[in-house]
Amino acid sequence: METWAVDEPWIVDHDGDGVCLVSFHGGERRTMGIKGAAQFAGILAELTARPEPPVLVVENGILHAELGEVLEMGAGRPIGDWLPWIEAIGGLESYPSTTIIAIPDQASCGGLELSLAADLRIAAPTAEIGVLEARLGLIPGAGGTQRLPRLVGPANAALLCYLGETVNGVEAHRMGLVQLLADDPVERSMELAHRLVSRTYPVLAAVKRALIAQRVVSEEGFKVEGRGFLDVVAREHAKSTMESWMESQSQGASPAKDKSWINTQGS
Repeated sequence: METWAVDEPWIVDHDGDGVCLVSFHGGERRTMGIKGAAQFAGILAELTARPEPPVLVVENGILHAELGEVLEMGAGRPIGDWLPWIEAIGGLESYPSTTIIAIPDQASCGGLELSLAADLRIAAPTAEIGVLEARLGLIPGAGGTQRLPRLVGPANAALLCYLGETVNGVEAHRMGLVQLLADDPVERSMELAHRLVSRTYPVLAAVKRALIAQRVVSEEGFKVEGRGFLDVVAREHAKSTMESWMESQSQGASPAKDKSWINTQGS
């Protein structure tokens, strides 16, 4: 199956003064493939190995994983090939200093699941945020069903996971999915990062260790999610829907950017 993801979509735009900014540049499709996940995991590993890892800002514009690779999973590609995704998300979650996700436009599916592993999220009011997998005949398969309820509560997580629609930044902020709103989330994230640097790395690291220690993680929950994803990814409905999305992408459209039903209902 031909894939269209950019092999190395991550660019380090700033690295100094105790702050590192890493930005996603995924081409027109804005999908992240296995190689892109491996690149991000490698960046995290290098930063983590430093004596004082910088405050990390990630500009995230991932719409979803590369669907060609997901189709290969349904066709029997070894599940171990997706280890870079686990390393990328796990590496962000365990990063020893503060992590901030900036969402100027949209982070959905795997893009949101990556964002959930960060400490803080800052989005534009008009940004679109959600897990679209239900629209594809799938379920979130990279920890979305496990991490999302911790941030927004079980009912809001259920709404997003069952429906597969995005919410805008304002609604995401109301839910607790993002902590701050800004017209320029990257600029605001960098301002916050530099303010955090003044608190000193030992303080940030100590806070991070304490926050990690309080997390209640159910390994069984992640296993249930994984089994559910593998069950639906091989079904004909998922296959035909993903192929339809890829056909739209090949013609320059992106179903992931379709107008959300939730955002049309008011509040």
